[in-house]
Amino acid sequence: MSKFASPTFGVQEALGTMSFSNDLKAFILGRREEWADFGKMNSHMYREKLMKLMIQASLSAEARFMVFFFFSVIKNQPRVVRAMENMDATAKAQQWYAPTLKFINSNVTQYVTATKGNTKMPAVNIPTCNPGLDILVYCLITSPENLTINNMRMRTTFSQLNLDKPLQDMAKEGYAHYWDQVVKGTKNTVSTESPKMREEYYQTSASDTYNLIDLDLKEIKPKDPKVGYTEAELKDYIEILSKVDNNVRVEDGKKK
Repeated sequence: MSKFASPTFGVQEALGTMSFSNDLKAFILGRREEWADFGKMNSHMYREKLMKLMIQASLSAEARFMVFFFFSVIKNQPRVVRAMENMDATAKAQQWYAPTLKFINSNVTQYVTATKGNTKMPAVNIPTCNPGLDILVYCLITSPENLTINNMRMRTTFSQLNLDKPLQDMAKEGYAHYWDQVVKGTKNTVSTESPKMREEYYQTSASDTYNLIDLDLKEIKPKDPKVGYTEAELKDYIEILSKVDNNVRVEDGKKK
């Protein structure tokens, strides 16, 4: 056993090999805010990272939305690229198309582990860094007859909304179902964890209190933010979006 493992003198011996000079004290104390989030990547920090990449790429407002859109539809970078490349000529003629595809090819990778040593954004974290937008996209791409709270809760981002207790209980069931029943495996060769429901991951998601997003990309706050969205509020939101085809018409690029 080395002297550093000694129950009597181990700590003292270890401290004797270190220096906490006044210069080092000043450096550490002057960066308290940085230490609070050092090495952590929560949904807010991923959103900041993604938006900085979009700004650097000079993406238009529509192209930024479409990046979120595609990864809400499917959280897989290679499949998004392939699907975009197979889109018809009308889609490819849209002004947002080429910049969006270029951004996804250049700035997005699939897994968090693939971002080591580069500045790319992991695809799996794009929906979770703006959950309200992910839920909006889900509502827009889902047929009205399938647009229910019971189906919506299967999205992992649902648990990140500011939900009341009964809805958050439903969210947890949906979160567990997704990881234990829907996800069949991973192609991430670097991963050391098999996909499954993990309580600590769910608790991190449930600690968020994101708002719903309307068709004008504005936040809709719960009637009582301290309580969170109720089932009635969610049903009202679903009712509005289930009728979007009847309320939105596009003429000359303007919403009528």
